[in-house]
Amino acid sequence: MNKSAANLIRTLLLAATVGLTSSCGAAARHNTAAVKAVHLTSPAFKNGRWMPQQYTIAGADISPPLAWGSVPRSTRSILIEMIDPDAPRPAPFTHWLIFNIPPAIGRLPAGIARRGRLRAPPGARQGTNSFGFIGYGGPAPPPGPAHHYHIQIYALDEVLPLPAGARAAALHHAIRGHILARGTLIVRWGR
Repeated sequence: MNKSAANLIRTLLLAATVGLTSSCGAAARHNTAAVKAVHLTSPAFKNGRWMPQQYTIAGADISPPLAWGSVPRSTRSILIEMIDPDAPRPAPFTHWLIFNIPPAIGRLPAGIARRGRLRAPPGARQGTNSFGFIGYGGPAPPPGPAHHYHIQIYALDEVLPLPAGARAAALHHAIRGHILARGTLIVRWGR
């Protein structure tokens, strides 16, 4: 292919991309490229470091404390999930789903109760994890190399119309087109 044909193809691809983006209207703001970043932290551990045992199956198995930075003003709710992408099945293994968190609170304390509907944070609900119960289930990898646990936060433009106990697939379907911002905190743990 000569240089002028390659330039023509690039120009046509760029024009098609611009045309598609502008024709999407309001939905374009929810595309991955338009999603803003949220800084997610924990006072109990640092990004990329080892998770303290008290938040694992080998310890008290309580949910970790989390805090997040500012989210877009149009945020109506927060979803947090913790997954293990290193687990063989199901991939990824879901350890925690908590959604409809009021965006203004900016943090979660350690030890959220294992209940579907929560009084604190008000209005929040928890989903069913891959262990089969509602609430947080800490890291429990088989002996061998350490696994990586992704704690992900999503700022959403709506309160999710899902019941307590919802599973990851239902939550992922419900948030399509509603993500305003997201962030990830990664920790490791192994036996």
